[in-house]
Amino acid sequence: MNCSQTHQSRDRRFRWSPPTFFILTIIVLLTTVSCASIEEYEKPLAVAHRGGAGVAPENTLSAFERALDHGPIALEIDIHMSSDGTLMVIHDPLLYRTTGLAGAVNDFDSSFLQTVNAAIHHPNNDFEPIPTLVAVLDLVESRSHYPVHYHIDLKLAADGSRYPGIEEQLIQLLRAYDLIDRTTVISFDFPTLETIGELEPSLARGALLGSAYMTRALTRSSRWIANEMHRLGVDYVGVTHTFLSSSLFDQLRKRDIGVGTWTVNSARHIRKFAEMGVGFITSDYPELLYVHL
Repeated sequence: MNCSQTHQSRDRRFRWSPPTFFILTIIVLLTTVSCASIEEYEKPLAVAHRGGAGVAPENTLSAFERALDHGPIALEIDIHMSSDGTLMVIHDPLLYRTTGLAGAVNDFDSSFLQTVNAAIHHPNNDFEPIPTLVAVLDLVESRSHYPVHYHIDLKLAADGSRYPGIEEQLIQLLRAYDLIDRTTVISFDFPTLETIGELEPSLARGALLGSAYMTRALTRSSRWIANEMHRLGVDYVGVTHTFLSSSLFDQLRKRDIGVGTWTVNSARHIRKFAEMGVGFITSDYPELLYVHL
């Protein structure tokens, strides 16, 4: 039975027996509720930013494991490359903010980086190594009871250059784990997204529009931004929440581009963007997403 059939008029000359009428009434009510749920209450994808940076040391195994407690949820993961070509999960190209050490990620090999405390400035002060992407995928795929989606943010080196071969290595890893269809590669760097599209066209891509981009685009219209994203050929655009307007959302959707927003850390804003109809909401607080989506 489809939604349009639930309220068709019936021949009043036919007399229903009470049990039959009661059963059919229940079926109609359940069908109506089901149709309303599909049409009116489709939820955005909930994404844990850096694994849940508001409740655990960001981009650590503890953060990703804790995020899974609020599932079903997607995980946002930042990656850089070590000096020996290993994909490392850390947000900044420089180590100091999360580890207290001087130097850049690509100054050191993966063996050393995994001995570094990535939670040195976190209140709990427990030791949390900088994990490899392999370690994160192994943890999540073995720990989760549902298929996890990944938003993997490909970062640039400290000098603004792209890590040689980082796109190829990521794609090879995703293929090995059979995660191509559960991953969206996101980046602020548009050439990186173009390379991903050339190497693996079936891998979803998302352009990140942060404050720097949106400030430069203030003299442009929402239509101009949407046209640029359309020319880039991305599947999604993630807009920092302070700049995501209804106008920009509408222009992107007219071009069949999925729209998401980050980093949304209040219940009011989560509800606002969910009502707008965004495809994903990224937050530092997975539990907040769980409660309000």
